Amino acid sequence: MLLKTIPWRPLLAGLLVNATCPGGLVAQPPAARLDVGSFTISVNGQRVGREQFSMQQVTTNDGGTVEVRSESAFGETRTALRLEADSAGTPVRYSVESRRGAELTLRLGGQRVRGRFATLARSSTGEAAREYLLRPGAVVVEDEGVVQYALLLRRRALAPGAGVTLPSLTPVANSQGAVRVVLEAATDTVVIAGARRSARRYRIVTATGDVRLVWADTDGLLLRLSIPSRGLEALRDDVPR
Repeated sequence: MLLKTIPWRPLLAGLLVNATCPGGLVAQPPAARLDVGSFTISVNGQRVGREQFSMQQVTTNDGGTVEVRSESAFGETRTALRLEADSAGTPVRYSVESRRGAELTLRLGGQRVRGRFATLARSSTGEAAREYLLRPGAVVVEDEGVVQYALLLRRRALAPGAGVTLPSLTPVANSQGAVRVVLEAATDTVVIAGARRSARRYRIVTATGDVRLVWADTDGLLLRLSIPSRGLEALRDDVPR
């Protein structure tokens, strides 16, 4: 459930510091790379953008976490995202910053605090602070972005036709709900840079009822994303290495 606006200003200020300086000021142990690459994004067959990303295992004061980072260009919008999650994919820290041209349109920071997730967002319309109850297995699913789906599929053992429903947060839209992940096909094929790649195809239904089709290899590394209602396709530029 979405709780009332939170009053503790020192923490909220820290959330925006983390959004601006995601690495923080404390030295961290070396991270283990899990995946790195980029996607070309097209709408109705026309190229409109690109997303570069990395995913790594990191060790922090919260224990072992997975961190995903992305930088995307979609039309005139540039977005930088960082999401750090525990082994279940539940967010620990989150930041996103969007610009349209030279104008900063959104800066949002979030952090897990005692079973809740607190966020502070600043945009052209003002400042908004929120607190969400973190239900078991909760994941972040924004309306935009590709690499975020890696955390939904990571270590997710499903039989063909089987699925799982997870609580979801959409911090940019100040909302929460549920997301449904179903393994539609255990054997499929994606062509990347002229090479045929074996893949599993998943159907993901967001809290708004929108459908995403996601292809990943047997290690859960993302290969392709399709959003039929938008005519959107995101295809990996190179095979995972």
